[in-house]
Amino acid sequence: MSDLLQDLKYGWRTLWKNPGFSVVALLTIAVGIGSNAAIFSYIDGALLRPLPYEHADRMVKVSERPPHGSVGRVSAMEYLDLVREGNVFEYVTAQQWTTAALTGVPEPFQVPNERVSLQFFDIFTAKPLLGRLFAPGEDQPGHEHVAILSHAFWVSQFASDPGVIGKTLILDDEPYTVIGVMTAGTFDRTATKIWRPLVFSKEDMNRYARRYNFWAVLKPGVTLAQARAQLDTLGARIAHDYPASNKDWGIQVDTFESVLVGRDVKLSLYLLMASVAMVLLIVCANLANLTLARGAAREREVALRVALGAGRWRIVRQFMTESLLLSLGGGVLGVGAAYGGLAWLKLAVPRHFLPPSAYVDMDGRILGFILVLALLTGVIFGLYPALRASRPDLTESLKQGGNGASVGRGGRSLRNGLVTAEVALAFVLLTGAGLLIHSFFKILQVDPGFEASNVVTAHLGTSTRRYATGPLLEAHLRALVARVEALPGVREVSLATVLPMEGWGWGEPFAIAGQKSADIERRPVCYFKMISPSYFRALGMRLLKGRLLAESDQGNTAPVVVINETMAKRYFAGVDPVGKSLLIFKFGYNSAQAAQEVSWEIVGVVADEKLQGLSVADDQSPGVYVSTAQSLQPYQSLVVRTVADPRPIMRALVGAVHEVDPDQTVDDVRTLEQIKSASVADDRIRTLLLGIFAAIALLLSAIGLYGVIAFTVAQRTREIGIRAALGATPANIQWVVLRGGLGLTGLGLAIGFLASLGLSRVLSSVLFQVPLFDPATLGVVIFLLVAMALLACCLPARRATKIDPIIALRTD
Repeated sequence: MSDLLQDLKYGWRTLWKNPGFSVVALLTIAVGIGSNAAIFSYIDGALLRPLPYEHADRMVKVSERPPHGSVGRVSAMEYLDLVREGNVFEYVTAQQWTTAALTGVPEPFQVPNERVSLQFFDIFTAKPLLGRLFAPGEDQPGHEHVAILSHAFWVSQFASDPGVIGKTLILDDEPYTVIGVMTAGTFDRTATKIWRPLVFSKEDMNRYARRYNFWAVLKPGVTLAQARAQLDTLGARIAHDYPASNKDWGIQVDTFESVLVGRDVKLSLYLLMASVAMVLLIVCANLANLTLARGAAREREVALRVALGAGRWRIVRQFMTESLLLSLGGGVLGVGAAYGGLAWLKLAVPRHFLPPSAYVDMDGRILGFILVLALLTGVIFGLYPALRASRPDLTESLKQGGNGASVGRGGRSLRNGLVTAEVALAFVLLTGAGLLIHSFFKILQVDPGFEASNVVTAHLGTSTRRYATGPLLEAHLRALVARVEALPGVREVSLATVLPMEGWGWGEPFAIAGQKSADIERRPVCYFKMISPSYFRALGMRLLKGRLLAESDQGNTAPVVVINETMAKRYFAGVDPVGKSLLIFKFGYNSAQAAQEVSWEIVGVVADEKLQGLSVADDQSPGVYVSTAQSLQPYQSLVVRTVADPRPIMRALVGAVHEVDPDQTVDDVRTLEQIKSASVADDRIRTLLLGIFAAIALLLSAIGLYGVIAFTVAQRTREIGIRAALGATPANIQWVVLRGGLGLTGLGLAIGFLASLGLSRVLSSVLFQVPLFDPATLGVVIFLLVAMALLACCLPARRATKIDPIIALRTD
């Protein structure tokens, strides 16, 4: 301990006497460790941290598996079959995300809520802070008017009033009694504000209405393989007994953990973690080079220590103590950098990026990670220089004319190798960032199929109790549209069941009239959007053939549709679709069920509009548009085109709606540009972060290359003096120096190019219309790195030309 304390004191004095080296080292370590800790906190929260549920290892999601396509939700009938016959479950629950209009408050609004079976809270092991959970019997018709509040909603809406238990909320014009408030935690990180008991209606009792999520906990001792085997048998029996709805369908069971984080999110997290790890490796390479240079400068000091009896281990320990002091000091600064980076990430990363169970914060786990990383960093950059410093060779040093500042041929090779590795790592990072930037600009150039400027949108939650019939709802919607049209600056007003880039809304199987059609479950599916005829004008969509929907297309006229360009090309190739008919089920009012198969005449074709987002290849989705008058639904959104910037009229829009009906909810008032921007939020943050890390890598590589060239110039002072004395011009001397730096850069470029080919394949799933081998991106990256190398070498090269030959020849 006495020797260790002595090493610490000496190391501290040594670092204090070299403030330039110490400050640079501390800051670079802080950047490397801080960025790693910030990204690791997301990795830890989403993928590594134990799930906050008691039965996490036995939790599963059960889905219906169609003959083709991805798994989906289950129907009420399927759920009841599985509950009755699936004896592998300890707890089961059906869940449906929905919204409800909260009225009786100064400003009514739509409340995100879930309708769940009674065992929902048993599965997710949640306890109430106030009141109780659902009781047996409250999932039966007539007894379901009870509600449980999330902790965040209780705080924001009821100011943490403990007397909220027993109060009545008006949800969708029905009274609900508050029976509980959940504890703060996981549920507060979801959009859900209220839970209500799930009661299946008569309309639910068919196998076509697949709208529920099915979560379960396996019984103790039941393996996932056993559960899958039993449910495969049950699924086969259901498919045999109900071929009209379930032919060739199956049942899939997945662990909760496997479905929690999507593949793209995992790829993004791993990609960013690999990026910051590369940044830290560059930091270590830089520090190793700096430490080698310092070790060479202290060669005579070390030789004197050895001559006085210091052993090799003693020398190594002294140098390692200094390296660990630096790395731990950088780690302390890295904690601050990590806090700042994490705070920024929480603001920048989209809310939906991680699952609700993910807990991202700077806690003991992350601080422990920083400590381990700091120690590991100190060992990585300090060990080899310490070992080299412990074996001084004065004869070799004097032979090379280093004046105690020579690392020998082996040291030079190592320094050059480290710089080459830095350039290669920077090449990989810059290539990845370049590909994502190129991809992101490609996304922004995508034609969404509409004009997004000067359009404001809003969601309407219309009460089906107050407007219980189609005529009542139609009259109400007409009044709303007329009042909004009267606002100054409004040019066009439309209604739609789903807004652009917010999904399909409804998807329906279809067949072409007059052609042999398959069973309903085997028919192709198209999106089915219900709109008012002014929708196309409000969005500036292009008509390609025929006509658009018209106000004359009413419920008492022949059903007509306008199809999109994809449907026309895919199913009517070489044939004019106008005048043909499609067989599609027609929705009844206030019900998602198809009442009967209807023949819809195609009257027009419009250009595709983006459904899921700019970067999603949803333009391959066939779709149809029908008039709200011919397929009325209570779930509507407003699309308002204005003469100028729509933001000033947002508040007036809400007021206009409330003039027609004070209890009409108006939510999520946004411009279409905001929706468009939100659709690329994931691509934006991924590109931004990788771009930042690549820029840091470029800067650190430049510093590393500059350090090596500057040190090389210092070591070759006598050689440069001799060259100058023999008549070498400044240009000749500059070229000698530049040649060394550019040679290292060229080797790093070659290695980095090969490594970047593998990276591009990893990125292929998140790139948009960018080839894996993109000459433009590679050209820009090579240009940046060569320019960086020239800048890093220029100052040492100019300094070399200023060396006085007489002074240089007198150095020894």
